[in-house]
Amino acid sequence: MNASATLLPAVVRPAVEDRHWLSSDHCAAPVLDLLDALGWTIAETPEANVHATSPDGGVYVGWLPEDPSA
Repeated sequence: MNASATLLPAVVRPAVEDRHWLSSDHCAAPVLDLLDALGWTIAETPEANVHATSPDGGVYVGWLPEDPSA
């Protein structure tokens, strides 16, 4: 199956100098900030869980830390 380039989603890549967040510090903020900037719906719970859904509803991302202080 081949899809034309016009049907594929745009690839978002941070600039090289903005990739420091890829080395895990166990903080979801950089990823959540990126998803928020891309229009994802983000919901937080009192248990410190974070749920994000893509604008088209086709993708779900959850961050469920075991430590509420995370």
